[in-house]
Amino acid sequence: MQLRDITVEVRDKTLTRVGLVRPEELSFEMQDTFNNVGSWKLTLASEHPLTPHLRTPGSGLIITGPSDTLMSGPTTKFEHAATPEDPGGSVVFEGVSDDIVLRDMLAFPDPTNPDGATQSLAHDVRQGPAESVMHSFVRANVGTGAPTPRRKTGLTMGADYGRGPQVVKSARFPVLGNLLTEIALLANLGFRVIQRGDRLVFETYEVLDRTDFIRLDVLNGTLSGQRATISAPGITRAIVAGQGELTKRQLLQIDSPTSLEAEADWGRRIERWIDQRNTDDWAQLQQSGDEAIADEGFTAVDVQLVPMEDSTMAFGKDWGLGDRVAVVVDGQELKSNVTGLALKAGSSGFLVGAVLGDATGFNLDVALNKRLARAEKRVSQLERADASSGGEDIMAIMGVW
Repeated sequence: MQLRDITVEVRDKTLTRVGLVRPEELSFEMQDTFNNVGSWKLTLASEHPLTPHLRTPGSGLIITGPSDTLMSGPTTKFEHAATPEDPGGSVVFEGVSDDIVLRDMLAFPDPTNPDGATQSLAHDVRQGPAESVMHSFVRANVGTGAPTPRRKTGLTMGADYGRGPQVVKSARFPVLGNLLTEIALLANLGFRVIQRGDRLVFETYEVLDRTDFIRLDVLNGTLSGQRATISAPGITRAIVAGQGELTKRQLLQIDSPTSLEAEADWGRRIERWIDQRNTDDWAQLQQSGDEAIADEGFTAVDVQLVPMEDSTMAFGKDWGLGDRVAVVVDGQELKSNVTGLALKAGSSGFLVGAVLGDATGFNLDVALNKRLARAEKRVSQLERADASSGGEDIMAIMGVW
């Protein structure tokens, strides 16, 4: 992916495109995380014709790559700065991806009632194919089926193909994005909110296994640098507790061949108590344990990498966020999902970096999703590299040299 492959457009509150930032004017940074909220930063001169538009609440950006929209999302803050050398000054605008609506909203026990204080139901229980359940929760809480006060203006629902295993999921005020992440993890699905035309669309997509075609390696010229981090599992056995008291309480122990293999490799039996007293359904108890094991029950291998600009396996075209690819680390081929993206464009250069690792959670709270915090830290390190160095600084951060 090269600078000429990227377009950055400014939109207004109605999602109408009002102008394009020319490539020679770009001072832009973007980072994204699989099944999470991304962020962007754009610097414009104070006198730039698009500056007034971005200063207006509700404005935002649409960032398009070589084959699809990479990100769209609203402005969250801006800062003006001036110096004696530049008395007119510049304005730094910061924003997030449109996925923010999934973090802003909760899944109500009774989504037909927009008043959170007068909920008459204990839980909103939905079941069916994982993809359909995800769409159902979004539609009911913030989409086209939500009551008007909670409905996101301009949000439509993308295609639902009913993919994934049969699931049962109950909601009582969780963050909507967290709920979707738990379901998507079991179904090997990705999700996002993106602008298409003049509408926002909630989309789900199947994570593609490109390991037979994408093999990234410093030696074959597809990478200019990489670094791998291998860490112990976060859990190997889940003890799920349902309803009842003391010896009459429902208890279920969950593990998997992968978690037991990791347990043997590291010589650590890692147990976790999962309190699910909200249900007496054994299928839901089993599913809760499966989610925990799928999320952390394995030896984690996270890889930071910098693709070569002229690689025959181009990022953003042949492979992208969420895809499963192969990467060679210390002569050993590993297969993993692309969980992070960092992009930086400026007058002196263009850089793109990626993070490979296990799927991350939606919530940014470290206490809820520790691995997400680690992934975002790595993406942030990639993103902060100086484009003027032609890639040397970014690889130094990664520890290649």
